[in-house]
Amino acid sequence: MAIMNLRFWGVRGSIPVPGQDTAIYGGNTSCVQIATDNQSVLILDAGTGIRKLGLELVTKHKDKKEVHLFLSHTHWDHIQGLPFFAPLYIPGYSITIYGPVHYEKSLEQILDRQMEYTYFPVRVAELAAKINYHSLKEEKLSIGDFSVSTKYLNHPVLCLGYKFEHGGKSITYCTDHEPYINIFGNGGHSDEVVRTVVAEQNKGFDNFIRNSDLLVLDTQYTEAEYPSHISWGHGYTSRNLEIVRQCNVKKWALFHHDPDRSDADEKKIEESLQRQGGEEKLQTEIFAAKEGMIVEV
Repeated sequence: MAIMNLRFWGVRGSIPVPGQDTAIYGGNTSCVQIATDNQSVLILDAGTGIRKLGLELVTKHKDKKEVHLFLSHTHWDHIQGLPFFAPLYIPGYSITIYGPVHYEKSLEQILDRQMEYTYFPVRVAELAAKINYHSLKEEKLSIGDFSVSTKYLNHPVLCLGYKFEHGGKSITYCTDHEPYINIFGNGGHSDEVVRTVVAEQNKGFDNFIRNSDLLVLDTQYTEAEYPSHISWGHGYTSRNLEIVRQCNVKKWALFHHDPDRSDADEKKIEESLQRQGGEEKLQTEIFAAKEGMIVEV
């Protein structure tokens, strides 16, 4: 039976927050690796967690020179570690960077901009690895033995969720997603139309994650916090629990932890959701993602 291993290298949202209060769950921003035997390196997002991942690749896995990096979107916390990714500086590496289509700039232009001399001492043109760019919409593609599907998420910039299927198992990665809501109020025929569209969008998301063996899902806010963060593009505890319940998810990893969340507070959220799941007799394993954690699928 084929086995996929997912490893968390960065689990925090918005900004890295190293320190004693975040040492357990981790302070680096989003970066996840999916690995199987004899397959290319698959990486999801290039937050600050990608720095340590890059160092491990060039020291312990020197035979793996083909890298596929999937960006959910190009907000700063998901790309800020890329200039520190060691394979970029070593000849012989082939790195393909995937990300959502942008209508004002290409993916290459966006990533090239952050490495201008104004911001960083090395330009993209000076990197030693071979780099290719691949803009994505909602579509399917194959990477080795992996089948990859994409889905637009609800975030203030074009953002993609990814589903990786291999050997009859699936890992779905949906960070920076807020359930669709009607922000136009109630009353009137037009609001009914809006509600219908909102329902269809949420149904589309539910269908994308349905039956996932592992779902990594943005759960940045609690139910109490969410009302003051509506339209910020992030999920919250009670709604995500409802989604997971409806969609037959086997394992749910809470992800994109709020930068102001201490380890103690994150543990309370984790235990509360586990308790609720137990009371409802859910067959879903619920846990908060931690840096260094490896989940087998």
